[in-house]
Amino acid sequence: MFTLMKHGISILIWVAVVALLILTGKIVYLAFWAILGIILLLIWLGQVVYKIAFMFNPAFKPIKIIVAFIVIIAAGLLVYKIFILPTWNRWGSSEDELQAHYKADDFCPEADLRIVRTVEVNVPPEQIFRWVRQMPETGSYSWDLLDFRNRKSVERLISDLPDLKAGDQFLIGKVVEVKRNKSITFDIGNDPRFPKMGVNCMYGGYYFREIDDNKTRVSMVMKVDYQGIWGWFYSQVIVEIGDFFMATRQLARLKELAEKNYRD
Repeated sequence: MFTLMKHGISILIWVAVVALLILTGKIVYLAFWAILGIILLLIWLGQVVYKIAFMFNPAFKPIKIIVAFIVIIAAGLLVYKIFILPTWNRWGSSEDELQAHYKADDFCPEADLRIVRTVEVNVPPEQIFRWVRQMPETGSYSWDLLDFRNRKSVERLISDLPDLKAGDQFLIGKVVEVKRNKSITFDIGNDPRFPKMGVNCMYGGYYFREIDDNKTRVSMVMKVDYQGIWGWFYSQVIVEIGDFFMATRQLARLKELAEKNYRD
């Protein structure tokens, strides 16, 4: 009974911290807190399995469970790194789009990580460009509950917004170059709202390529130069895992809204 109460209290504390991080917009810290919760959950499950096994076989050795957990986790990580992660980092992109040169490639020349995620939108470039350009004013079009203190994205085009220029604040980071209906490139690494543990340089951008009448390929590119174990961990958790779920949601939602608005 005491053990169940202890686990119950631990879960309540974990949930309370999650709620606090969401309310304060500390999404980066939320990712690390979630990983800590997963690790503790695995340990707890291991204890449960051991106690059940011990009930049926008092001579059961916990080392068997420990070894089994290590093997399962190692195998899962291997499958993730070899088969899953590469598809996440090139989500929706063709080989030509992966090999293309983007303005973000002019920065972080020794980048350890380069990501290109792409969606095809059935609207002209000038239409989808407007949706991306207005994100600093209207929201990220990603998971609103997690993004920027639950700020709900505006589901309509805003008229008469000024043109972006170098030095302007974007959704994250500062703009370094804008080519109307072609690209928006920004510096994420110097944005004080995002802690960069072990990250030396981080740039991103949106790039728009017209491939047919009323059809545009939109690529989201990120480059990250990191060092040390914290830099590696940050790039794995925040950029490769966290940003995958945020970015793919954003691109899919932008596609849906832009196409609906254009039809209407």
